[in-house]
Amino acid sequence: MNTSSVVFVWPGDLHLEFPDRPNYQTAQWMADEVNTLIKPDFVQFAGDNVQHAKDPEWVLFKNVYSKLQPPFHALVGDHDAHHDAGAHAYQAQLGATYQAYTVGGYRFICLNTMQFRPLGMTDEQVIWFRYEVDAALARGERVVVFQHHYPFQVWEDFGNMPGMAAWRDIVQTRPITALFAGHTHYGQIANDGRHVYVAVRSIGDPEGGPAGYAVVHLDGEDLALTYRSVADRGPVALITHPRRLVLATTAAHIVTGPMDARVRAWSLGPINSAQGRIGDGPWTDLRATGELTWAFPIPGDSLPKGEHTLEVRLVDASGAEGTDKITFLCDRSGRYNPFPICEPVVRETKFC
Repeated sequence: MNTSSVVFVWPGDLHLEFPDRPNYQTAQWMADEVNTLIKPDFVQFAGDNVQHAKDPEWVLFKNVYSKLQPPFHALVGDHDAHHDAGAHAYQAQLGATYQAYTVGGYRFICLNTMQFRPLGMTDEQVIWFRYEVDAALARGERVVVFQHHYPFQVWEDFGNMPGMAAWRDIVQTRPITALFAGHTHYGQIANDGRHVYVAVRSIGDPEGGPAGYAVVHLDGEDLALTYRSVADRGPVALITHPRRLVLATTAAHIVTGPMDARVRAWSLGPINSAQGRIGDGPWTDLRATGELTWAFPIPGDSLPKGEHTLEVRLVDASGAEGTDKITFLCDRSGRYNPFPICEPVVRETKFC
């Protein structure tokens, strides 16, 4: 599968209702940072773009997406179909409720999981979904799925809703690179031993920390992401290789010998210091490989079998830091059997 590096921004549910509320201000901040700092290939909204699907709320959403310089796409969430089962207001504002597009050799498939209440998909959309996945794989594209509802949402009956058994058959029997969802208000990454699922924290009524957005990096077998909150300042740092253990689904995603870790950053100014370390080892300078990209040696031939941490810190000219830290797996035999795992564990929520 031939792909090129793709970066996209995945904001949490906006729940826009009134212009004087913090979520609207955060959404405006997100749009500004996307334009000036991240400059991604596109922005994908997770659904629940508005609170009650009223005309003034759609104006607020338009104010946000109209600021964006990169392309954007949006999903249908349950609040976007509030008292509007056919999502007619959404369609009048944004067009089709499900679609697909290709960027850099990746086929991004946007589903509408609100065709039934409280959630579900029609047979027609399921057939379309199956065709889109199979056609993309036949073309040599990698598949990423976007949908509003998270399959592991606390206190929600996902699996028994219309169309979800067929959805699960498609997802579980095809090599899906990742599935991204909203709806939860909290953020979580789940690995079921075959696929990776990412739920991002909401911008409207966030749980588990401050509101913000995810920055996602895709490049062949590499999948990496970080979360930028409204409270963060300075550069954004991201370890793009190797994969975090929670994101590892094949033996190709673990360390089996000597290799270079890869790091990239987004910064408004120059980076004066770039360092990394494994475990509690000494901080060592990263090796620059390009503009805002670095490498760091991982001695995979001498590390003990098991889990290890890799940490990087970048300091800009003002002294502000950007950091990232991952847990990766090392096994010189190359054996890896993926196992179900999620980070963080969430057992309750105020929503849904």
